[in-house]
Amino acid sequence: MTIENITISGISVWLSVDQLREYSSDRSRIETRQEFLCYYKLSEPTAMIIGELFKDDSNKPILFNSVDTALAFAKNELERRLK
Repeated sequence: MTIENITISGISVWLSVDQLREYSSDRSRIETRQEFLCYYKLSEPTAMIIGELFKDDSNKPILFNSVDTALAFAKNELERRLK
């Protein structure tokens, strides 16, 4: 997991990016996919609560193809929201 603290409009925001994992088809193991989820939080994330998940208009999690893509999206989206 990648965690980054940024400041937008004077507000400290924590971003967490985690690689997507899912059960194998036979449910015997957890497999890692080459997709990432991104979360944001206005206080430092904890092991239990890492933040609010970025979702699309259909309320489905937005999947990113890299950590950098997720962080760039989060920064742009939060700049728009926190104006």
